[in-house]
Amino acid sequence: VYMYKSPLVLSLALILSGCQLTASDSASTDVASNNVEQQLDGASPSDINDALMINAQYQQLTDIDEPPPVFDDVWERIRYQLSIDVPQNRPVVAERNYYARHQAYLDRISKRAEPYLYFIVEEVEKRQMPIEIALLPIVESAFDPFGYSHRSASGIWQFMPQTGERFDLKQNWWYDGRRDIVQSTRAALDYLSYLHKTLEGDWLNAIAAYNSGEGRLLRAIKKNRKKHLPTDFWSLDLPKETTSYVPKLLALSDLVKRSDEFGVKWQPIINAQVVEAVNVGSQIDLALAADMADISLTELYRLNPGFNRWATDPNGPHFLLLPSDKVESFSERLAKTEQKDRLRWQQYVVARGDSLSVIAKKFSTSTNAIKTLNKLSSNTIRVGQQLLVPLSDGEINSQHLPK
Repeated sequence: VYMYKSPLVLSLALILSGCQLTASDSASTDVASNNVEQQLDGASPSDINDALMINAQYQQLTDIDEPPPVFDDVWERIRYQLSIDVPQNRPVVAERNYYARHQAYLDRISKRAEPYLYFIVEEVEKRQMPIEIALLPIVESAFDPFGYSHRSASGIWQFMPQTGERFDLKQNWWYDGRRDIVQSTRAALDYLSYLHKTLEGDWLNAIAAYNSGEGRLLRAIKKNRKKHLPTDFWSLDLPKETTSYVPKLLALSDLVKRSDEFGVKWQPIINAQVVEAVNVGSQIDLALAADMADISLTELYRLNPGFNRWATDPNGPHFLLLPSDKVESFSERLAKTEQKDRLRWQQYVVARGDSLSVIAKKFSTSTNAIKTLNKLSSNTIRVGQQLLVPLSDGEINSQHLPK
């Protein structure tokens, strides 16, 4: 019977035996290595150090990892890393069969996910989280950044307002961080990491808690422990929505892993960075930004769905996601544009009864935008005073929202 002996053991055996082996007694190597523990007591520090050096050199030769495979398609990259076991039980099979029957739906998901999925996969990998997490926006929103639930959840990760605030997602008249791809992804992964730690390292329970809240999961676990029952996801008494939530994710994982077997196709998404964040430094009219980037306003909103209005928030964030191949020319044009010219504006003469809030409402803008444009330190204005007032189309026009 072949028995494996580590290089360290063999090295120690050779050194401790004084390297006196010959061709005739080489068979004694096994004996020496088996007795190495007894010989350690008589080994000098230099002997042990020499053996450790030999072992380290061996490890460098044998433990060199093969370079990771290179993928052209993000779905292939995900498939390679799937690690959560998928039980072939009724809930998972039912959800898998449903998705497999709706190829057109999977096609829409790929189209919506195209600008975002590479970035999300990168962020999940950086945190060494299960790659299945990158599929969660399919369950949450079908990758629709403008998705809005009847419970007021919003964005591809479907954050509720209060949960968004808890994870530092800014929400105001100008901007909703729950829809911002970069910020909402950061917040979602923060939340899932917290849930994973809170729920004792159980990823299925953490994913279930993302849907129903950690309080509900903790109560269900406590209830089962009192009854001396298992506390894994499949054993917990959870709301109907949550009991189907995790199987949906596992079903999607199974379809990505075994797409050929189930006759589904995931439309290829290039495995490369296709968008970049650009710091514009101040408030900017989004129509102007789209023109400077040489893209349609629809495409700009698709990449930057966090903005509620015709311009970015005057108080930030001042970042725009733009196609990587447009960043250089955009930056050159931006550098040549004075700050006062980054908004469309008109002159307005203050009339009796006016206040900044009255003027802002009249022009579908905000008092802060008027103050910023006119460099006002307070809300005080006087009759006859000339102001620059941002022009706008009010809220985002539905024709500019991606279908």
